[in-house]
Amino acid sequence: MARLTRKLERFDVEVLFQIRTLRAVCVRADEDADDVWLPLSSITLDPPEPLMRGQRITVRAPEALLIEKGLV
Repeated sequence: MARLTRKLERFDVEVLFQIRTLRAVCVRADEDADDVWLPLSSITLDPPEPLMRGQRITVRAPEALLIEKGLV
């Protein structure tokens, strides 16, 4: 399950990176979870680049978006 920590009005969640497009990033909460697409305009990634499929990354996003996408 993804791990959540609070940062102001946004939250940090650890996920597994899948793929990135110009406008969105695809992640999974864990290896057995479904793919989730997040809009790059609403999030920040750590590390920002380069990313490899299956790499554990931190996504900072609004709480409502993370709840909507089932990551918390």
